[in-house]
Amino acid sequence: MNEPNPPDGDVNGQSHDGQAHAEPQSAQPPGTVVQLHPSPAEPEPAPAPVADLASACVRFVRAALGVELDFQPETLPLLDHYLATRRDELLAARAANPDAMGLVARAAAGYFGEVVRGHFGSFWHLPSDDPANWELRFESIYLSVSPLAVVYDAIAHGDEEGPIAYLELEDEDREAVAARLAELPPANDEEFFSLTTRLEVLEIAVDVVKARMLAAGLGEVAFSGEDYES
Repeated sequence: MNEPNPPDGDVNGQSHDGQAHAEPQSAQPPGTVVQLHPSPAEPEPAPAPVADLASACVRFVRAALGVELDFQPETLPLLDHYLATRRDELLAARAANPDAMGLVARAAAGYFGEVVRGHFGSFWHLPSDDPANWELRFESIYLSVSPLAVVYDAIAHGDEEGPIAYLELEDEDREAVAARLAELPPANDEEFFSLTTRLEVLEIAVDVVKARMLAAGLGEVAFSGEDYES
């Protein structure tokens, strides 16, 4: 029995000119969602003391404003609003009851730090039980920040040295970041000291320092705790 001839111009998967044909790609089933970019890995759980303070901050804001903070950068304006509503009360009671301001500041610092940690690749360094000594250390660049110092400035508007006063940076990187920030339009105190603005400062610092690293041919570098101790 004779085999049927293949279609004209197509023999054994080849056209008459000898060129192979690509097999047609199978279509995705209807309703299939194609993930173009994989979801970022979930950060590791926060150290217990940080998690406790961040949870307290969520409770404070829920009780005062009736909203639930979810550790996304978009919630920082809500935390800024909460701190603004408590500012006069906390500053007035600072001499007689410093613990009240300290409690709110530590809770807000835990939350702000966790937002920063989720937004950037960074990790906590807790050398003691005192949150004043805690800092977040970045992995992609050499930069660390004290969340509690940032929060105290957000409450008291007391940072007279500028928004990078509490950032640990290499000297040349600090100068480059300061020069970039100097190009920004001026802001009033409420905006200047806000946690929302300080997150933007961190974003600018990361962009500036990474650009300098790439220009120097360093490429992608991952800093560890040992790099900060050396």
